[in-house]
Amino acid sequence: MSVEPSPEENQRPGSPGSVDPKSRPFQTIDHIAIAVKDLEAAIHVFRDVLGFALGERRHIKGRRSGMISAEMEANGIRFVLCQGTESTSQVSQLIEHHGIGVAHIALAVDNVERTVTSLQKQGLEFDTNVINGPGLSQAFSSRCQHTGLSFEFIHRSGESGFLEGNVQELFDQLEQANRY
Repeated sequence: MSVEPSPEENQRPGSPGSVDPKSRPFQTIDHIAIAVKDLEAAIHVFRDVLGFALGERRHIKGRRSGMISAEMEANGIRFVLCQGTESTSQVSQLIEHHGIGVAHIALAVDNVERTVTSLQKQGLEFDTNVINGPGLSQAFSSRCQHTGLSFEFIHRSGESGFLEGNVQELFDQLEQANRY
Protein backbone atom coordinates (compact mmCIF):
# COMPACT_ATOMS: atom_id res chain seq x y z
CA MET A 1 0.00 0.00 0.00
CA SER A 2 1.48 3.35 -0.97
CA VAL A 3 0.69 6.64 0.65
CA GLU A 4 0.35 9.67 -1.60
CA PRO A 5 2.12 12.82 -0.40
CA SER A 6 -0.11 15.61 0.85
CA PRO A 7 -0.49 18.76 -1.29
CA GLU A 8 1.72 20.59 1.23
CA GLU A 9 4.48 17.98 0.85
CA ASN A 10 4.38 18.36 -2.92
CA GLN A 11 5.14 22.07 -2.56
CA ARG A 12 8.33 21.67 -0.51
CA PRO A 13 11.65 21.94 -2.38
CA GLY A 14 12.84 18.46 -3.22
CA SER A 15 9.49 16.77 -2.62
CA PRO A 16 8.36 14.19 -5.19
CA GLY A 17 5.86 16.48 -6.90
CA SER A 18 7.93 19.67 -6.92
CA VAL A 19 10.32 18.76 -9.77
CA ASP A 20 9.60 17.00 -13.04
CA PRO A 21 11.86 13.89 -12.93
CA LYS A 22 12.80 14.45 -16.58
CA SER A 23 14.22 17.87 -15.72
CA ARG A 24 16.63 16.56 -13.09
CA PRO A 25 20.11 17.21 -14.43
CA PHE A 26 22.00 14.48 -12.56
CA GLN A 27 23.86 11.86 -14.59
CA THR A 28 25.74 9.82 -12.00
CA ILE A 29 27.69 10.08 -8.76
CA ASP A 30 31.14 11.40 -9.70
CA HIS A 31 32.68 10.85 -6.27
CA ILE A 32 32.01 10.96 -2.54
CA ALA A 33 34.21 13.00 -0.22
CA ILE A 34 34.71 11.59 3.27
CA ALA A 35 35.87 13.67 6.26
CA VAL A 36 38.28 11.60 8.37
CA LYS A 37 40.34 12.20 11.51
CA ASP A 38 43.25 9.97 10.45
CA LEU A 39 44.00 9.96 6.71
CA GLU A 40 46.53 7.11 6.89
CA ALA A 41 44.12 4.86 8.79
CA ALA A 42 41.35 5.65 6.27
CA ILE A 43 43.70 4.91 3.34
CA HIS A 44 44.52 1.56 4.98
CA VAL A 45 40.82 0.63 5.11
CA PHE A 46 40.14 1.64 1.50
CA ARG A 47 43.36 0.20 0.02
CA ASP A 48 44.26 -2.79 2.16
CA VAL A 49 40.82 -3.95 3.27
CA LEU A 50 38.51 -2.90 0.43
CA GLY A 51 41.00 -3.07 -2.45
CA PHE A 52 40.76 0.51 -3.73
CA ALA A 53 43.77 1.97 -5.55
CA LEU A 54 45.45 5.02 -4.04
CA GLY A 55 45.53 7.90 -6.51
CA GLU A 56 46.70 11.46 -5.98
CA ARG A 57 47.44 12.90 -2.57
CA ARG A 58 47.18 16.64 -1.89
CA HIS A 59 48.15 19.14 0.77
CA ILE A 60 46.06 22.30 0.52
CA LYS A 61 46.84 25.39 2.59
CA GLY A 62 44.43 28.26 3.15
CA ARG A 63 45.03 31.51 5.00
CA ARG A 64 44.14 30.05 8.39
CA SER A 65 44.26 26.28 7.99
CA GLY A 66 44.81 23.36 5.67
CA MET A 67 43.74 19.93 4.53
CA ILE A 68 45.37 16.74 3.31
CA SER A 69 43.51 14.39 1.00
CA ALA A 70 43.82 11.16 -0.93
CA GLU A 71 41.86 9.88 -3.92
CA MET A 72 40.78 6.23 -3.80
CA GLU A 73 39.29 4.40 -6.80
CA ALA A 74 38.02 0.93 -7.71
CA ASN A 75 35.98 -0.04 -10.77
CA GLY A 76 34.96 3.56 -11.47
CA ILE A 77 33.90 4.18 -7.87
CA ARG A 78 35.80 7.13 -6.45
CA PHE A 79 36.18 8.44 -2.90
CA VAL A 80 38.19 11.45 -1.77
CA LEU A 81 39.39 11.14 1.83
CA CYS A 82 39.96 14.50 3.58
CA GLN A 83 41.63 15.35 6.89
CA GLY A 84 42.01 18.80 8.42
CA THR A 85 45.55 19.80 9.36
CA GLU A 86 44.50 22.15 12.18
CA SER A 87 41.53 22.25 14.54
CA THR A 88 40.35 25.39 12.69
CA SER A 89 40.32 23.62 9.30
CA GLN A 90 36.90 23.39 7.66
CA VAL A 91 37.30 19.58 7.58
CA SER A 92 38.08 19.52 11.32
CA GLN A 93 35.10 21.82 11.97
CA LEU A 94 32.85 19.56 9.88
CA ILE A 95 33.92 16.56 11.97
CA GLU A 96 33.45 18.52 15.21
CA HIS A 97 29.88 19.50 14.27
CA HIS A 98 28.73 16.44 12.29
CA GLY A 99 31.20 13.63 13.02
CA ILE A 100 33.38 11.69 10.61
CA GLY A 101 31.71 10.55 7.41
CA VAL A 102 30.33 12.03 4.21
CA ALA A 103 31.60 15.56 3.55
CA HIS A 104 29.81 15.83 0.20
CA ILE A 105 28.39 13.80 -2.65
CA ALA A 106 29.44 14.97 -6.11
CA LEU A 107 26.79 14.63 -8.81
CA ALA A 108 27.81 14.82 -12.46
CA VAL A 109 25.75 17.28 -14.53
CA ASP A 110 25.83 18.63 -18.09
CA ASN A 111 25.97 22.31 -17.13
CA VAL A 112 26.95 23.51 -13.65
CA GLU A 113 25.75 27.11 -14.06
CA ARG A 114 22.31 26.04 -15.30
CA THR A 115 22.04 23.40 -12.57
CA VAL A 116 22.93 25.93 -9.84
CA THR A 117 20.38 28.44 -11.16
CA SER A 118 17.66 25.79 -11.34
CA LEU A 119 18.37 24.40 -7.86
CA GLN A 120 18.52 27.88 -6.32
CA LYS A 121 14.99 28.44 -7.68
CA GLN A 122 14.02 25.23 -5.86
CA GLY A 123 15.41 26.65 -2.60
CA LEU A 124 18.86 25.04 -2.46
CA GLU A 125 21.58 27.37 -1.16
CA PHE A 126 25.22 27.32 -2.22
CA ASP A 127 28.46 27.87 -0.28
CA THR A 128 30.57 28.56 -3.38
CA ASN A 129 30.34 30.27 -6.70
CA VAL A 130 30.90 28.11 -9.77
CA ILE A 131 34.59 27.16 -9.84
CA ASN A 132 35.93 26.78 -13.38
CA GLY A 133 39.19 25.19 -14.49
CA PRO A 134 40.43 23.62 -17.71
CA GLY A 135 38.00 20.78 -18.40
CA LEU A 136 36.26 20.99 -15.02
CA SER A 137 33.46 23.10 -13.46
CA GLN A 138 32.15 22.69 -9.91
CA ALA A 139 29.80 24.29 -7.37
CA PHE A 140 29.08 23.24 -3.78
CA SER A 141 25.74 23.48 -1.99
CA SER A 142 25.30 24.50 1.62
CA ARG A 143 24.91 21.63 4.06
CA CYS A 144 21.24 20.62 4.30
CA GLN A 145 19.91 20.83 7.84
CA HIS A 146 17.51 17.94 7.16
CA THR A 147 19.98 15.41 5.70
CA GLY A 148 23.36 16.66 6.91
CA LEU A 149 24.57 16.48 3.30
CA SER A 150 26.34 18.92 1.03
CA PHE A 151 26.33 18.35 -2.72
CA GLU A 152 28.89 19.16 -5.34
CA PHE A 153 27.66 19.60 -8.90
CA ILE A 154 30.43 18.82 -11.34
CA HIS A 155 30.91 18.83 -15.09
CA ARG A 156 33.96 17.24 -16.65
CA SER A 157 34.96 18.05 -20.22
CA GLY A 158 38.29 16.33 -20.59
CA GLU A 159 39.58 16.37 -17.00
CA SER A 160 39.19 13.05 -15.20
CA GLY A 161 40.93 13.97 -11.96
CA PHE A 162 40.88 17.01 -9.71
CA LEU A 163 42.67 20.23 -10.58
CA GLU A 164 44.95 21.69 -7.92
CA GLY A 165 43.64 25.19 -8.68
CA ASN A 166 40.00 24.12 -8.33
CA VAL A 167 40.67 22.34 -5.03
CA GLN A 168 42.52 25.42 -3.74
CA GLU A 169 39.69 27.74 -4.88
CA LEU A 170 37.11 25.54 -3.16
CA PHE A 171 39.12 25.53 0.05
CA ASP A 172 39.62 29.32 -0.11
CA GLN A 173 35.93 30.07 -0.78
CA LEU A 174 34.76 27.83 2.06
CA GLU A 175 37.41 29.20 4.44
CA GLN A 176 36.51 32.80 3.60
CA ALA A 177 32.80 32.13 4.17
CA ASN A 178 33.59 30.16 7.36
CA ARG A 179 31.64 27.19 5.94
CA TYR A 180 32.35 23.51 6.27
